Amino acid sequence: MKNILLAFAFLLSWTGVKAQEISNTEDALEKPNFVKLNLLTLVGGKISVEYERVLNKRFAVGAAVNLRPENSLPFKSSIMDIVDDSEINSLLDGMKSSSTAIIPEVKYYLSKKGYGQGFYLAPYVKYAKLNYSAPYTYDVSVDYQGQLVYDREETISLKGDLTTFTAGISAGINFKLKNNIFLDWRIIGPGYGTSKGSLSGKMTLNADEQAGLREQLGELKESLNDLPLKFKMDYTVHGNGADITLNKSPWASIRSGLSIAYKF
Repeated sequence: MKNILLAFAFLLSWTGVKAQEISNTEDALEKPNFVKLNLLTLVGGKISVEYERVLNKRFAVGAAVNLRPENSLPFKSSIMDIVDDSEINSLLDGMKSSSTAIIPEVKYYLSKKGYGQGFYLAPYVKYAKLNYSAPYTYDVSVDYQGQLVYDREETISLKGDLTTFTAGISAGINFKLKNNIFLDWRIIGPGYGTSKGSLSGKMTLNADEQAGLREQLGELKESLNDLPLKFKMDYTVHGNGADITLNKSPWASIRSGLSIAYKF
């Protein structure tokens, strides 16, 4: 009889625990959606909005959309200091850009809370298209019998785009602030992939101007190839301007963020 009572007490206890677990699961999945605004990217002039849907305790799926209106390169001075190459920096100095990116991902929550809370790992893929415009200044010089006749600068306006595709993994933590308000800190998210694009400039060029532009683009090609990512650039110069092609080249990026989130 004693054993039966103990077994009955255990059954009641187990049933209560399971009922509580089911109740907690139902409460967690009652509002499985998050919409998030990345506050960190606003510093660089980019709007990043993310949607996430919790599937169960461990897994969630989502996607982010990044939009950046045309403006000067974000953190241009820092980039130019890092590159530290006169040929590349002459192109970056007056460059303006805009971008659009779509980033689907899967999140795996490792914490006990789960259901969209706690520490997570998030494999992702990122497709981005960047539009560029830049004035490019080059030297035109003419020699005659070993003597410099004249030396001047010309500027050609270049426009084009760059398409990138990367894959990586993020690590972060999502925690509750109050009621349905959360804070998602994406600590780091390195990614690696490929890029390709083109630039062109329309301008009537005489033979001396073509020679000067061709020579300087050759130096730019060497500088790009010396970078760690080794961009593969080809170019043609003609009487109506220049065409520049960035062939399939390596590309790297890092995702990070501090997002305010609303759960519904």
